[in-house]
Amino acid sequence: MKKILTILTTTTILAMSIVSCNKDDNAPTIPGWDTAFGRATFATDTTWTIISSDGTITQEWSDAVQTVDCSDKTTYLGWDTLGYKVDCRSNPDQKGDLFSWRAVSEFKDELCPEGWRVPTKEDFINLDKILGGNGENRNAPSYIQFITDNYIARWGGAFGNFCHDWGTLNTQGILGAYWSQSEDSADRGNSLNIRGTTTSGLIYPQGRDEKGYGYTVRCVR
Repeated sequence: MKKILTILTTTTILAMSIVSCNKDDNAPTIPGWDTAFGRATFATDTTWTIISSDGTITQEWSDAVQTVDCSDKTTYLGWDTLGYKVDCRSNPDQKGDLFSWRAVSEFKDELCPEGWRVPTKEDFINLDKILGGNGENRNAPSYIQFITDNYIARWGGAFGNFCHDWGTLNTQGILGAYWSQSEDSADRGNSLNIRGTTTSGLIYPQGRDEKGYGYTVRCVR
């Protein structure tokens, strides 16, 4: 029997302590990354609770995260030892700042407040299934309404654009790109991508993208 999936949207006030921007002498040292990074905060206090009708899958998602000091990073600067940029870019006109996958990987414990975590590839696959998809990559004009009704209205997604590894912002208002903490290969990380235009409704819960790209991060618990 085909399962009927339901989605509940909840707005909660998250109690989070004020984060100090003072340098942490115990913070990891990575070329190009400010060791005063500290713990990130959510872009808004809205959370999205998503459950399947049989209760087998339950997810609670934050809005996008933003850092304490990312506003000082207007372009990507610095590389790690493997040649991938480790940085973030302020993205004030959209939800949340933009991070390279390497920054997400190295600082995943700081990017989400306590009790939350950076999602995995499996989290994105399950999200797509709960929203009514099949967990697989797909691209057709017929999916544009699905994105609007589910990823935007029910999950709270946004077309917050992305940043090339050389610092240029692209696809404002067209593409929503979200990193997972899962690694696909030596030069690519797994991601969720949604695109809504007059000709394309792209849904990639199993995206594979270059680690130097700057994507949004949303936390799950």
